[in-house]
Amino acid sequence: MSTQELPPIEPVPEDDAPPRDPVTGGIIAAGLGMRAAGGWVYRHVDIEATAGEVVELAGSGGTGRSMLLLTLAGRARPTTGTLRVCGADRPARIRPWVALARVHDVIGPEPEQTVGQALVERARWDRVHPAGSDGLGYRRDEVRELTGLAVPDRERIAALARVEQTLLAVALALLARPRVVLLDDLDVGLSATDQHRVWSVLHTVAEAERAVAVASTSGAVPAQTARKIVDLHPSHVEES
Repeated sequence: MSTQELPPIEPVPEDDAPPRDPVTGGIIAAGLGMRAAGGWVYRHVDIEATAGEVVELAGSGGTGRSMLLLTLAGRARPTTGTLRVCGADRPARIRPWVALARVHDVIGPEPEQTVGQALVERARWDRVHPAGSDGLGYRRDEVRELTGLAVPDRERIAALARVEQTLLAVALALLARPRVVLLDDLDVGLSATDQHRVWSVLHTVAEAERAVAVASTSGAVPAQTARKIVDLHPSHVEES
């Protein structure tokens, strides 16, 4: 299915602000599905994750992993099923609690930027002040410590190893101190050792902020760290 057939990412009105604190942490999805002109993008998805947990969305290409992440972020509206994220059940109220680290080739660090430029730009986008603590987000040194990101600010992102690019994407998402962090294609271009490193970072992030960390993979590498696994099957998107 081509990307042209997918539903557009849904805009969220800025004046539809969420309550200051979520009613409850975590994600609850039941019978979630999205249908586009060419058929089902994903469906039959059930997720239950509480604060502090890590979830893997494991599925082959064509099972809708990226669009499912965008749905969990409040960026796309499902066709069927129910979804609550941090107690919110409407996209406009879900979005402020969620940070997208990377989604396929659409959302993520710009290769031609330096690490420092990416941190400054993401902080401006998320309206936080990472040079100092304002009670809203993390400082740059804090996200570096949480992710183990040791590359210098002057380093160009395109020159980083794939695992460092992935950790930078997570660090950028953390600047806003979200309750849910989403990462697409965690396993792409990474060895089993590097994947284990990223999963360990996601566990650290989830435990530090009582957040939920969700990452999609092809499911090719067996789990080395404890996490919930939601299997996405090609049969789920076939017509019945």
